[in-house]
Amino acid sequence: MTLKRIGTSELVSHYHQKTKHYPNRPANSLGYMDWQNQPIPFRSYPAATQIQLPVYEITDSPLEQQPYTSLYQQNCENIAAISFANIATMLSLSMGLSAWKKYVNSEWALRVNPSSGNLHPTECYLILPSFTDRPACLTHYHPYIHVLEELGGFDHAQTQSLTKLGGFGLILTSIPWREAWKYGERAYRYCQHDLGHALAAVRIACNLNGWIMSIIPQVNEQTLDRFLDIQAFNGEEETADCLCWISIAEIDTVQVAQWFEHQKMHHYKHAPNQLSSEHQDWAIINQVQQAVHLANSCEKPPENTPPTNDLSTNYLAIKHTPINNTDIVNSAQEIIFNRRSAQSYDQVKSQMRVEDFMHSLSCTLPSNTCPFDVFPYQAQVHLAIFVHAINGLAPGLYLLLRNAQHLQQLKNECDQRFLWQEIDTQLPLYLLEKGNFRQIAQEISCNQEIASESAFSLGMIAQFKDVISKQPQQYPRLFWETGLIGQVLYLQAEAFNLRGTGIGCFFDDQMHQLLGLQNNKWQSLYHFTIGKAREDIRIETKAPYYHLQR
Repeated sequence: MTLKRIGTSELVSHYHQKTKHYPNRPANSLGYMDWQNQPIPFRSYPAATQIQLPVYEITDSPLEQQPYTSLYQQNCENIAAISFANIATMLSLSMGLSAWKKYVNSEWALRVNPSSGNLHPTECYLILPSFTDRPACLTHYHPYIHVLEELGGFDHAQTQSLTKLGGFGLILTSIPWREAWKYGERAYRYCQHDLGHALAAVRIACNLNGWIMSIIPQVNEQTLDRFLDIQAFNGEEETADCLCWISIAEIDTVQVAQWFEHQKMHHYKHAPNQLSSEHQDWAIINQVQQAVHLANSCEKPPENTPPTNDLSTNYLAIKHTPINNTDIVNSAQEIIFNRRSAQSYDQVKSQMRVEDFMHSLSCTLPSNTCPFDVFPYQAQVHLAIFVHAINGLAPGLYLLLRNAQHLQQLKNECDQRFLWQEIDTQLPLYLLEKGNFRQIAQEISCNQEIASESAFSLGMIAQFKDVISKQPQQYPRLFWETGLIGQVLYLQAEAFNLRGTGIGCFFDDQMHQLLGLQNNKWQSLYHFTIGKAREDIRIETKAPYYHLQR
């Protein structure tokens, strides 16, 4: 297929269809684990000057420990100054290490931001203004040693105009090879999930500092790639996904976009490390990525970005319960650092009170301020939920509606036998069908028991055909939305002493058939499950930066 604007939506649909799993045929991958070429888990710039950052620890944090509600409610008091120390805290609470795990002779790091297979394709770059003892510069965050690597500076005129913007910039990029090494052609999907996880993690960390954060949609990927001038090794291409701006005051997205448009091509002298010695090429990943970027470059930039919490224009005032739960004793910081993905669940102990379940679902609604206020696009994703063991709620198949405009369309296109019984006056949750769906949930999720032994599991159902045919550049952003939802579900699980697990392996079309959905008007993009984890006492846990000798 040629990468022309006219064929972009067809190419995107082709990629999505081709990378579906089926019971008798999974999506194309290598078929085995090529351990000799496992990518190095950390991107680094070995020759770059390192800017040391203070290591954040909950026990001696300069910030007071903030209550659980601070994860989502806008912090209008105790706003932190934009400084290296506070930026370091923000990075620790979003992109940094959360722990080390060791089993026999194997040791691996866990990070605050979730990732498919713990492979972490997402990289983070910061555009920093001048500080008292350091000039303005572009940096890369290296989470293994918790430093900023200085890649280049700016001239006087650039620095002055950057300072006038207020705040600082953050660019998130993806290295598809990190995921493709294990998952093959489906890896592009997982990169976009993880981009959404990272967006949510950074937005929540900014919120704890009282900072505003906005995606700048007017700046496309080509502009960011040119600005970063990343020197990629063959097979390890790294591409920019989005620019965010972080500030104390309101952000003028148009001025930020103009600053980037006026930047000349940079040629930074430091090259990144090589992650693998050999690579397996998956041409379709490069094709869909280039097609999406090409479509985005043809899109007319909006004059300004509408706020996503404008209910009258975006979400038609979906109801939700207030984010307030006095039963949660762990601080916001503890919940962030304790987040883990479960490997298996104890079915007997995997239960949840209906109040906690409803409260957690309300946190995933786009009408909540944080983290969904970072996402300047209309909500397209809904949750089809398999309720297994929610005390006070009948087992069955439910749907959480996240955009009221889609209700009638979903009713028309789903199985006509569904009840659509509204469960709660404060939450757009509908009972579709009562019954035990444990086995069905497991079968759909590639026969993984975590989908059936949990308190509940779900599939994230997105409006697809209409979105992609009109704006194919929205394809990755659909996955970003699922990643935002996933990170909230992870944190909610921790808040209630449970564990969440993202499920990337599921049989796409079996999920659609269960719901009665035809063709590709709606697609299931990401699955998730929450329950009581079985802890493996053989695995040792170490502090996130025990390896640093500073």
